[in-house]
Amino acid sequence: MRSKSQTIRSLSLLPLLLGCGMNALAAGEAKGFDCVIVPSAIVGVGAAVPGVLEQVNADRSDRVGRNQLLASLESEVERVERNLAQMRAETQAAVKLREVSLLFDKRSLQRVKTLHRDKVVSIDERDQAEREANLAIWRLQDAKDLLRQRQLELQRSQEVLKRREIRSPIDGVVIQRLHHPGEFVEDEAILRIAQLDPLYVEAIVPMAEFGKIRPGMRASVVSEVTQSAALSAEVAAVDGMGDAASGTFGVRLRLPNPDYTIAAGVKCRLTIEQVQVTATATLSAPALAMDAAASRD
Repeated sequence: MRSKSQTIRSLSLLPLLLGCGMNALAAGEAKGFDCVIVPSAIVGVGAAVPGVLEQVNADRSDRVGRNQLLASLESEVERVERNLAQMRAETQAAVKLREVSLLFDKRSLQRVKTLHRDKVVSIDERDQAEREANLAIWRLQDAKDLLRQRQLELQRSQEVLKRREIRSPIDGVVIQRLHHPGEFVEDEAILRIAQLDPLYVEAIVPMAEFGKIRPGMRASVVSEVTQSAALSAEVAAVDGMGDAASGTFGVRLRLPNPDYTIAAGVKCRLTIEQVQVTATATLSAPALAMDAAASRD
């Protein structure tokens, strides 16, 4: 027959056993959901202005970097205009000429003022010298303003030429080439580029899970291509509302892919990592008290 002390000790283990059961339950509640791995962005790259394609420097499956030159339009006229604007902007002869004239007129005014104090020249001649010196100042300012205007015209010509270049807005891989040199393009994509780092994992989850999945949680993703290796992803966005017709809501996860080894456009299966419930010290404290009381008995 079991003693009172043994009975009390057995009861003292009950909270710990319950805690282990809660751990097992939490571990067993991990649910899997169907998903698909997709590029984080697909961009159709085109020209800002209409024109005839002069060259296309990228083709399907090529890896491209941000701001890399992918194609360009015929731009011979724009290049000539740019060169002409550059020559005008770099010509400072007018400014130098006005500076020399201003220096001469200032010296002439100083001499006329001296002669006027000696009553050698009339006040009209002095006023005329002052007028010429003031006009020289404004002629120099006009030449500087004109030079600044030409520099802005050069900047405009450079921007016009830049708009005829097609550059990649993202790092990614070319997935489609739609046009070739010699074709006229207008308001249409020339290349399509997919951004593969990071990838997105899109999942449709039953509404019963609403509120249980939050941004920042981790998930294990198994692709249909590499079923032997689980990938770690992070919940990036959770839809704030569901779809009444299907009773589901959307979840997006971010999956790093720096070396482009993970295939996009494939089905997958994800499992949200559950937070484990652990038995705390407060659960075992009553058991210790009961043990102590049994020992005293």
